[in-house]
Amino acid sequence: MKTLNWTLAIAFSLLAIGLAPEQAAAQNDETSIKQRLLERVASVDTLKISGAVGENNKGFLTQRANLNPAQTKTMNDENADRKALYTILAQRLGLSAAVVGQGRAESIRKKSAAKVWIQDPNGSWSQK
Repeated sequence: MKTLNWTLAIAFSLLAIGLAPEQAAAQNDETSIKQRLLERVASVDTLKISGAVGENNKGFLTQRANLNPAQTKTMNDENADRKALYTILAQRLGLSAAVVGQGRAESIRKKSAAKVWIQDPNGSWSQK
């Protein structure tokens, strides 16, 4: 599992700085996805710190409180872009998107700020 986590960490690092080789169309799509994720960071962090959403053990946001329509859209858009990015990375690494998401969830758990709700691999929720 440690090897997989390191592989995923390296792959995500390469994705973040754009060093992974890909076709032009896929690059544009991946670039667009990463740009949207970056533009949404502040909104997502606000939702997480407030406890309205948490980080589940599959690498996605999970609703934990009532959300207004704008907050629901933010959560859904974030999850859609994460899913798309996990799929791209999974194809590149010869893994399933689910495995990539679980690896990302582990990384998120380690890096999350205080007060963020996180789900451990066994499904238990706790506030960091």
